[in-house]
Amino acid sequence: MSELPGLHTTLEFYRWIIVRFRCAKCRRHGDARLARLAEKFGATETIESLLTRFHATCPNRPRSKGGRLVADPQFACGGYCPDLKANPPPDLPPSMRGLTLIDGGKADMLPAETAPGERRRRVGGEE
Repeated sequence: MSELPGLHTTLEFYRWIIVRFRCAKCRRHGDARLARLAEKFGATETIESLLTRFHATCPNRPRSKGGRLVADPQFACGGYCPDLKANPPPDLPPSMRGLTLIDGGKADMLPAETAPGERRRRVGGEE
């Protein structure tokens, strides 16, 4: 799958090893390994349904006296997945990122000095 991951991406086609969840309203966060999520919920589970589970466990959502969650958008969880719509995977090893261009080049290099060559002499013999 060449397109960038979105909310409807299944775990089967998710690009990265770690699935990260963050909340914009509080400091709550969670990271989970892709293999563990696929084992627990199945490979056809979408990122959107995992985000819904993350929203449901928000400790800051107010509850009524009966224990039900209050459906008020003002108190909704600000949970999101920061890796969606991102180009390079954040957990890509440095050796797989490819070459990077650095400033400078051959013109900026100092000239190499030639090492003085050793002269070999024959000891004891005809000269």
